[in-house]
Amino acid sequence: MKAVIFDLDGTLYARTGLIPRLIFKELMRGRLGMLARERKLRNALRGKAFPTEEAFYDAFFSGGVSRDWYFGSYMPDTVRILKKHYHIRPWVKDAVFDLRRRGIKVAVLSDYGFVNEKLQAIGFDPSWADLVVDAPKAGGLKPCKAPFLFIADALGVEPSECVVVGDRPDTDGAGSILAGMDFRRAGNDNKNPL
Repeated sequence: MKAVIFDLDGTLYARTGLIPRLIFKELMRGRLGMLARERKLRNALRGKAFPTEEAFYDAFFSGGVSRDWYFGSYMPDTVRILKKHYHIRPWVKDAVFDLRRRGIKVAVLSDYGFVNEKLQAIGFDPSWADLVVDAPKAGGLKPCKAPFLFIADALGVEPSECVVVGDRPDTDGAGSILAGMDFRRAGNDNKNPL
């Protein structure tokens, strides 16, 4: 193992209650329909490869999700909610520092943007990782193998030398396996999966 790729949402922090908080926020603003469209489009685009970030967002925003809402409201609201209610799992900091001490590269991957902001909101300094990536910039949403291969290439390691730690076998696990990487599931038991 020369690199570990951590999924962000649900892995580095327990996201229990996040969706209801986002639903409440959008309901109060009268934009619940926008959140529903976002969820539907995201699910429709899962696993599809895109040649560029622009191509991904062209497909995403052509389905009725407002660019202004997504980048100007939804993602900033998510960061504020994370800062107020969530924090990294107890094992994360020690695991990351142990990996780095042993010369193992660390990356964080999220299917959403605002990755650095979300990491800071939960108490994870982005400088702890060698690479922080959002999947649209790296080729597509999980379980697309493109973001995993992008990270391996950027870190200068072979896919077979990477371990992916995630909470969802259907996205994190399936994508890592398609990319030729090992997968370890992080559960809600707060135990280090490595």
